Amino acid sequence: MGYRYVIFDFDGVLAETNEIRFQGFTELFRDLPDGEMTRFMDFVRANGGLSRYGKIRHLYENILRRPASEDQVATLAGRYSQIVKQKVIEAVPVDGSLEFLAGHQGRFEFAVVSGSDQQELRQVCRARGIEKHFREILGSPKEKAENLAELLAGRGWEKQASVYVGDSQNDYQAAVEAGIDFIGRQSGVTDWSETDVVHVASLRELPRAIERLSGRRRHA
Repeated sequence: MGYRYVIFDFDGVLAETNEIRFQGFTELFRDLPDGEMTRFMDFVRANGGLSRYGKIRHLYENILRRPASEDQVATLAGRYSQIVKQKVIEAVPVDGSLEFLAGHQGRFEFAVVSGSDQQELRQVCRARGIEKHFREILGSPKEKAENLAELLAGRGWEKQASVYVGDSQNDYQAAVEAGIDFIGRQSGVTDWSETDVVHVASLRELPRAIERLSGRRRHA
């Protein structure tokens, strides 16, 4: 069976927004002492696919060593959205992404599963004019693996006909947990060239990568 369903992460896969996201955290927590800021930003960069909620909780629980209520986390996540949202809307699309979505609409069905806040993500996709391409746009506070599982079950998408395109180890792990195949995008978050993961630099390469992954599976 060939692939019929292509599921995308957003940041670093559909839009060049990773650095915007990273800088948003430095602005949100600009009053942190240098040591704590360095530790936090090292974690943020190493966990690009983790939701803002997870990153904020990690800061409080593992770096600041003090509790943060769900209300505090939600308030900080809201401030973060105010910092980054317009910049994300205006960010450059990943090379080849718009062409792939427009050119393969009849061949595949598309969805987005991202660590970004779901409400914000849907507003961003609408503002960027790409919302129309996707059957579902799912984000945090649910984790990616949970959203992938619910997407597949809710839509009746067969696992063996589905592939997730992401740029982080978190994305890869979510695909593994969901039981679907994965293609990595070289955004600078993870160096897929050091792994056996089929990967692309530009989404212009995605059709060939899908064919390559299909062939690998047929000969497995």
